Amino acid sequence: MTLETGISLLTSIGVIISVIFLAIEIKKNTQAVRSNFYDSFANSNREFLNQLIANNDLGKLFEKGTKSWKTLEEDDKRTSNYMYIQLFRIWENLYYQNKMKVLEPWLWQSNKNTIVSYFYLNGIQEWWQFRRQSFSKEFVDFLEKSEKPTNEIKVIEDLLATDKEGKITAN
Repeated sequence: MTLETGISLLTSIGVIISVIFLAIEIKKNTQAVRSNFYDSFANSNREFLNQLIANNDLGKLFEKGTKSWKTLEEDDKRTSNYMYIQLFRIWENLYYQNKMKVLEPWLWQSNKNTIVSYFYLNGIQEWWQFRRQSFSKEFVDFLEKSEKPTNEIKVIEDLLATDKEGKITAN
C-alpha cells in the first residue's frame, strides 16, 4: 500500500464516520423537535382547559355553546366565539404539525378523534358557518371532509342525565 492510498483510505473512513455522526445528530434533533412541539401543544391545551376549570361559568358556557350556538345571548356568543377560535387555532397548529410529520401517527389519531368529535357538535357546526373563512383552506377541508363520528361526544349535561330512578342514562 502506498502512502497516497493509505491517506485516501483514512480520508474515506473519516468521511464515513462524519456522515454516521451527522445522521445520529439529525435523528436526535428530530426527536427533540417532536418532543418540544408536543410539549408546547400539551401546554396550550392545558391552558385552554385551565381557563374552563378556573371559571365555572366559562366552562358551562363552552358546553352550552357546543350544544347550540343559536340559543346563546350576544355576550355569550362573543365569549364563546373567542374560546372556539382559540381552540381551533390550537387544533389547526396540531393539524399542520401532523402534515409536517412531527407527530407520531398514534398521537395524531387520538387528537384527530377529539377534534372531529367536537367539530360535529351542533353548536360548533352553527358557529363554524360564520368562522370557517378564518382558518386555512387545508384545515377547513380536513374538517369538512372528515367523517362524522357515530358516537357523538358527550358534554357534562349529557353525562349527568338520569332516568326516573336516578340512574345515569348517558353512555
